[in-house]
Amino acid sequence: MRNNSSIKLQYIRSLFAKEQGKIEKYCTFGKKQCIQITPEEGKLLSIFIKSHNVKSIVEVGTLYGYSSICMAQALPEDGHIYTIENNSQHSEIAKENFRLLNLNSKITLMEGIALEKLDELSIKAPFDMIFIDADKGSYTKYLDWAESYIKQGGLIIADNALLFNTVFLESVPKGVSEKSWRCMREFNQRLSDEKKYYSILIPTEEGMIVSLKL
Repeated sequence: MRNNSSIKLQYIRSLFAKEQGKIEKYCTFGKKQCIQITPEEGKLLSIFIKSHNVKSIVEVGTLYGYSSICMAQALPEDGHIYTIENNSQHSEIAKENFRLLNLNSKITLMEGIALEKLDELSIKAPFDMIFIDADKGSYTKYLDWAESYIKQGGLIIADNALLFNTVFLESVPKGVSEKSWRCMREFNQRLSDEKKYYSILIPTEEGMIVSLKL
């Protein structure tokens, strides 16, 4: 049987992720389009936000703003996202996308080193949700912050939790950063602690972990 995966995705998106698919045209710039979440994952984030009555979100890793836009459009009128990006070129593109989609009132883009910006945001805590999609070798540090500043009953969500389908291997494969591999294994292990979190690692293409902070 021929591979129907692309037809399957087109079918899913045409029915269930139409709006998220439209956003892609603003956030597609060469190869970089490949490292943002997919439209169906954007819809999934939107469902979590709406079903969990999320109003305040911290995002680590903006890129061109695709996930920020998906989440902002799902927020209530008084909801807000603080998104952090360390690349000035990415930031400029994201800012323009937010402007074009009339989302400046819902999104604050903070440019700089993520841990420094998270420290600045601490005074605004607690937050309802954090979405992590940034440098893989720092995921445990972002989790340290989330454990203190995401509210009880809040959401901790992270993309790339499978680390390009290597995190479950017994040793670090060639071509993968050992720091990132060990960090992601620790990150997933910590979020699997049922005394602190109610979690699932969804087997999307890159792996999206969703945790309810108990």
